Amino acid sequence: MMQLSVRLVPVGDTTLVIALTGELDSTTAPVLAAFLDPLPQSPVKYVVVAAGDLWFCDLNGLKQLSITHRALLEKGGHLAVAEAQPPLSRLIGLMTTQMQPGIPVYSSMPEALASTDVEVYETTAAPTPVPRHLPSLRGLAGKQSLAAAPRIRPSARLDPPRPQPVPVPQPPIIDQAKILAEQITHQRRVLTRQLDLLSETRLLLSSARERCGDSLTAMRASLTIAQSVANPTMWTRPVNPTADGHETDQCA
Repeated sequence: MMQLSVRLVPVGDTTLVIALTGELDSTTAPVLAAFLDPLPQSPVKYVVVAAGDLWFCDLNGLKQLSITHRALLEKGGHLAVAEAQPPLSRLIGLMTTQMQPGIPVYSSMPEALASTDVEVYETTAAPTPVPRHLPSLRGLAGKQSLAAAPRIRPSARLDPPRPQPVPVPQPPIIDQAKILAEQITHQRRVLTRQLDLLSETRLLLSSARERCGDSLTAMRASLTIAQSVANPTMWTRPVNPTADGHETDQCA
């Protein structure tokens, strides 16, 4: 079974980001419609669809996006698609040549938000660690000098660890495997249902053929009876008398 995850992220007074994950087709388009249909009656004027994790989109899903785009244009806004996969970008380009207005497509989220009411869109950078200094050590009395003592790297103890870049979350392979398994199960059920329908249709056709054969036999019998009633001379042989009084068969 196809799945679609929808996540709403308000980023401005009248701007809304919708992150889509999964597949958008005729079976999942109603899920997206439940989120998009109320937007024209709300203060939202700009919608940016984050399609980086949208694995598949067909004409039914694109039609739903186009409906919202036209409704927002009447309010002075628009719907844009950001970070779309190449197949989706090509599909939007083809649909733009067929119908207007076309949905704007941007390669990155900052470019898409630049066309909305969001003035600045910057990712939060990791804080830069401030270097710390070790306190100076006083001389120690005794035979062991400070120079002979093992040196310890200050950064190994007191400096905070450097922040590591946050990895971009990717769909877990287990979840992808579950989604594929559900899709296979759904397709198997559809094929089984179609095979059952074909079997029922074949039985109906066989029964109809038998009834047609019986009807044809009955019609032939009725035609024979009707011909015998309409022309009874077909079943008798006329006899003509001869001069000597004997009867001869006319057919002879």
